[in-house]
Amino acid sequence: MKKYLFLIVLTSLLLNGFSQETNLINPEKNKGKDLLIIDFFTDLWQNVPAVANVRAINQGINAYTMLNFPIGFTNFSLAGGIGISSHNFYSDVIILSRDVSNQQLTGTSEFMKLGDYYGRKIDYSINKLNITYLDIPLEIKFKTRAERNKRIKASVGFKIGCNFSNHTKYRGEDVIENTSDVITFKKSNIKYVNKWNYGITGRIGYGRYNIMVYYSFSKIFEKDKGPQIYPVSIGISITPF
Repeated sequence: MKKYLFLIVLTSLLLNGFSQETNLINPEKNKGKDLLIIDFFTDLWQNVPAVANVRAINQGINAYTMLNFPIGFTNFSLAGGIGISSHNFYSDVIILSRDVSNQQLTGTSEFMKLGDYYGRKIDYSINKLNITYLDIPLEIKFKTRAERNKRIKASVGFKIGCNFSNHTKYRGEDVIENTSDVITFKKSNIKYVNKWNYGITGRIGYGRYNIMVYYSFSKIFEKDKGPQIYPVSIGISITPF
């Protein structure tokens, strides 16, 4: 995750240098570009099966590099870019992938409580599903004409993401050798995770800080292949450049 954030920041710095050179030629047209946007948010998971207890805070992060294209001499602009988003689902369930059930091909991923699967109470500190996407965001933005740190800003848009990483992470009692020792293990490439993620985005704020929301139209698992959960993200955006 850190290496992808580094690439986003590096790209933004390069674009910032390019933007500064362009400003020497046409300072008004290129004024006020949000070259780097970082979102810190929590996911409010929807359609969660009754078997799962989900943690109240499911922290995630987005990092985008974007360019604005002013619409004439108005306060509006179109913006597009590229970035990554990382969502976390913290719960007390494990994911079981079943290819065969009752001698039939089912091809599903199901939730089961940790305690039910292992037949005893399990003490743990982390049990989560992480999904990371490569995103392409598109937005319509509004900004007042005040100085950068004194502007009121608002935007609405759409983004589509391609899943390039997903895994579960567990830290707690050793459920493999059935001891009280603390272990950590990850499982990657969870079956039947939806390849695509898409939904609407919104931001409103002042200066470099915004409140952000994201509503996903897509589900985490493929249709009829797993729990049809999806995130509604609420958090804070920072535009350092």
